[in-house]
Amino acid sequence: MIPSRRSPAGGRDRRGVALLLVLAAIAVLTSVTAVAAASARRGVRQAEVAAADAVARAMAESAVVAAQARLERALGAAPDSVAVDAVLDAATAPAAEGAPAPFVADTLPGGGFAAVVVDVNARLDVNLAGEEGLTRLFATVAPRDEAARVARAITARVTGSPADGGTAGAPTAEESARWRRDSLGAALLGRPVPPRRWRPFETLDALQALPAAAAAPWLAAVAEELTVDGDGRINRRRASPRVLAAAAGSLVDRPTRLLVIGRGWGAGRRGTREIQAVFAVAPPELRLVTWREQFR
Repeated sequence: MIPSRRSPAGGRDRRGVALLLVLAAIAVLTSVTAVAAASARRGVRQAEVAAADAVARAMAESAVVAAQARLERALGAAPDSVAVDAVLDAATAPAAEGAPAPFVADTLPGGGFAAVVVDVNARLDVNLAGEEGLTRLFATVAPRDEAARVARAITARVTGSPADGGTAGAPTAEESARWRRDSLGAALLGRPVPPRRWRPFETLDALQALPAAAAAPWLAAVAEELTVDGDGRINRRRASPRVLAAAAGSLVDRPTRLLVIGRGWGAGRRGTREIQAVFAVAPPELRLVTWREQFR
């Protein structure tokens, strides 16, 4: 028998097909490797961001704790009421005067922190002042009709009155619990029970979500004299004359609430974690009332 011979052309065709398959496999593997590498890089970046955020938060919390500890030590060592007043004045004076020096600050290998202390009772509470009080304050920096319009919108948002267009909504469980707590505290201390608020502002930043406030750039001129953390009392020794003129609450001679603003950051990372902690002043102790966090 004469052995059969393979066609040279057929062999070349099979080799060409094999080469194409190999090239396709290499392309697929390259794509898979690229996708895996990109995913790994994203995972590393996300891990780095999460770690930096954790460091910043830990630093911010350390700032609040350090400020509280320093204040309580000083209050505990104060021999009399005059000394207590001096401690509180020294702690809140830098923030009141716009001084850059923080109350506490430190730099660590992984990051750093700083904290300032604010006298809440030296400010007017937008949730408690009412339309008349807010109008009096706003009228010091804006025409009275414009001041009244913005004050009316803020009060309507707080109380849930129809004037806000019906957008206030029903109170949340947290808001209802806060009102019950504040009402009980007022009753036990012999002060008027605060009116039931439907939607109190949780932060001053939330004011900007209100169209009337967002359209009033002059609010920046009184921003340092506003708060959402008041208890209905005004520190007559530290409040500005226009806050005293606008306030309707009882007057006191020392702060009954302090706002500690702690900021923390990680080494070599942008962005700052901010914690705002409100404390009730009960010398020699500070009792936590509110705790808020945000990333700036």
